[in-house]
Amino acid sequence: MNQINPFEYVSILVSIILGLGITQLLSSFSDLLYNYKKVKFYWPHTIWVMFILFLHVQDWFITYQLKDLTVWYLPQLLFVLLYPIMLFTTAKMLLPTNDSEERYSMKMFYQSQFPIIFILMAISIFLSIMFNIILLNRNLVEQSMLILFLLIMVVMVIKKPKTELLHQGIAILLFVATILSILLEENAWVIK
Repeated sequence: MNQINPFEYVSILVSIILGLGITQLLSSFSDLLYNYKKVKFYWPHTIWVMFILFLHVQDWFITYQLKDLTVWYLPQLLFVLLYPIMLFTTAKMLLPTNDSEERYSMKMFYQSQFPIIFILMAISIFLSIMFNIILLNRNLVEQSMLILFLLIMVVMVIKKPKTELLHQGIAILLFVATILSILLEENAWVIK
């Protein structure tokens, strides 16, 4: 008799939520590509889409590190689910779903959405730091890059700057951080 273990049972729900977020990103972005003649893409927005897609995949990898937990409690499960829920919500807010004029100018859409995206990202980063400390036993020093990103997001939430150069700089920072994460944290990108 093949019996499902507690981690496998929990990971099903995590995977469903991550799958919904990935589906949201891919289907909405595909809709934009389908209408590419009408759409004016905005490269910082496109980097955000790729970054949030990357975070979905990264969370799927990181969650696997919990495979050795043999007992799961509801509060623990709810805590683990909060991050994928925030990613899904961010994915939903990141791409248009209606037929307004904003739908075709990704710059206008990004400018209208960035305050909520930054709030969701600040919450996500905070949850990620807590996850790493509580469940993966990482210390605050190991969280220094996440803490820096959290501070940047909080400042962006408070100030709500509309300076295009600043938003472009953050997009470049997200892109570089993603590449560095893949290259420098190769041990995190292994499933054994």
